[in-house]
Amino acid sequence: MVMAHPLAIMRRGKCRPVDLTPAGRDDNHDCVARRSLTGTFANSTPDRAVVHCKRNMRTTLPPTKSRITQYPLKDPERCPHCNSRRLIRKGTRKKKLESVPLWRCKSCGRTFTPGPRPIRNKTYPIDEILEAITLFDRGFTLQETAEKISSRFGRHASPSTISRWVSEHPQLTTYTRLRTRGLKSFKPTQTIRAIKLYHRQVYEFAYHRAKLGFLRDGTLDLKRSSSTSSTARFDALADFLESIPQTCPYDLFSREDGARSSQVGADFFTPDNLVVTTKENAATEMAGLVLPAVGTNHERHPKLQRFMLANDSTTIAVEVPVWLTANDIAAIEKKYGTRLLSGHGKGSITGHIDILQVRNGAVHILDYKPDARTNRPIAQLTIYALALAHRTGLKLFDIKYAWFKNEYCEFFPRKLFTARDAIDPMP
Repeated sequence: MVMAHPLAIMRRGKCRPVDLTPAGRDDNHDCVARRSLTGTFANSTPDRAVVHCKRNMRTTLPPTKSRITQYPLKDPERCPHCNSRRLIRKGTRKKKLESVPLWRCKSCGRTFTPGPRPIRNKTYPIDEILEAITLFDRGFTLQETAEKISSRFGRHASPSTISRWVSEHPQLTTYTRLRTRGLKSFKPTQTIRAIKLYHRQVYEFAYHRAKLGFLRDGTLDLKRSSSTSSTARFDALADFLESIPQTCPYDLFSREDGARSSQVGADFFTPDNLVVTTKENAATEMAGLVLPAVGTNHERHPKLQRFMLANDSTTIAVEVPVWLTANDIAAIEKKYGTRLLSGHGKGSITGHIDILQVRNGAVHILDYKPDARTNRPIAQLTIYALALAHRTGLKLFDIKYAWFKNEYCEFFPRKLFTARDAIDPMP
């Protein structure tokens, strides 16, 4: 006769509480406690925990108090009221689920909490809100998203709450309208493919598989799906992104004699015709929403990139490696009548595109710059455009690029080459 577990006896759907160690584990019987994912277990409340035993037994624990979490918010640069930089710390404010720092402006005398204005009065921390939105847009149902959020952060978030979070930011979650079609081709866990690239430092190249499918069939931009500017003409770009894990010359990115795109001088183009347009768009809004929740500078790029790739309908890939061999450089120099490496024409050039988008009938290369007001990476972005055009067969006429943070600065690479035969003909 096999005896039931003495501490987890189930009788008529009822369970008897057990005492666990501080780590949530009964060392004698190897039972692991974790918070309820749905809050719908029999005779339990949403805040109760559930114990899973190796013998398939289950028991409930008394409800515990919600944890107060201190998330690392980036220090504000300016006062949101008067734009002054004269800021001092003024303690913390305890909210229901988190503790946030307070800042006081010495110019206007107002006290404020850091973070974007739309979420300053939210009950849940911004990190959990952004994670829930991302999980939903990747294809998980509201119930599955709620379970994952509760499991990851140890707090219950109802499906209706997550639905409200998604609906409150329609301009930043434009992939939601494509989400149903994407689920027909890929499961939530297969929607985004990410590959780590060890190129002197670690880069996480990732692309959205569902969006590449829409790019090929011309339905990524439904307004242009039946016109000559349909996204189907960029199918070579989708082929290039999918082939990178096999075709990327990893040794080229580690060579000492190669040049980084950020190191190439700006003497290979003519800046006379350069016109930079400054504006605000979804990229600056996403940066304003995501970056205040990032505690360290090291996490800024990946946090913003992952959010845009999952939630923005136009972002198709991030950290895209591009490269030019010595032969590639010679071909480009001959085509455009210039010298990329200050007249030497030797070695190689490599780089990584921060964010790659397809919208409004063009391919957009985006580079996030924390010092966007003073740093103008025109030469670097031009190298990106030349390398991407060379690898995919795209024309410079089809490419735009921009750098952004608080403002979005955009220009056309084809304007930098004045020779008539150096510019790709317009279609």
